[in-house]
Amino acid sequence: MSCLSLKIIMITKEELDHKHQSVPVDYYQRGVKTNIFQKYWHGSCIKHISRVVKNLNLNGKILDLGCHSGDRTNVINKATDCQVYGIDISPQAIDYAKSRFSKITFIYNDFPRNSPFSDSYFQAVTAFDVLEHVPDLPDVLAEIKRLLNKDGYLVVGIPSENFLFKLAWFFWTRLRGKVWDDIHVHDFKKEGFKLFEDQGFSIVGEKNIIFNMWKIIVFRVKKINL
Repeated sequence: MSCLSLKIIMITKEELDHKHQSVPVDYYQRGVKTNIFQKYWHGSCIKHISRVVKNLNLNGKILDLGCHSGDRTNVINKATDCQVYGIDISPQAIDYAKSRFSKITFIYNDFPRNSPFSDSYFQAVTAFDVLEHVPDLPDVLAEIKRLLNKDGYLVVGIPSENFLFKLAWFFWTRLRGKVWDDIHVHDFKKEGFKLFEDQGFSIVGEKNIIFNMWKIIVFRVKKINL
């Protein structure tokens, strides 16, 4: 394996949850204040997330999966007139998000276990920098499908896994991002999106940003009433 190969690991959900809960609740805020690369990266992500969400012309409820401190959830909230929810496995992150963004409903939950929402509750689910870290992806996608209403949207942001991203990730995890080391369990460039297709999701839009290192993909789900 090349030193620039992204290390895809086998890890249990419990181990991954522990890693995620060890991330400081203000990791994002500190990063954009002290690191010019993070400021550029997150600024670009926010700009394009806002644009994509606006272009969907949503009028129902939106769930931001893996919201952590709520910054991107707030971007979604500002881009729409929808009722927005954020959900995360870290109770500390949820408390922090609640203290900062009072207009958004934040919920601590061990998703997809014990999901608190009824069938077809949301028009859209977003997941930015989340699904590449999820070991139980089929279960997560099945639960997202249950939560979406007919023809609902799943909007994801994932790394493109190209050479430039792997180079940046290699140095990032060794210099400033050790908390993120060993947490990628999916490489969608290699795997493709068959797991999504198996749940009835089809790609209806895709946007590559930050020198093609990160991409936003819009899926639409087909649900048949029997």
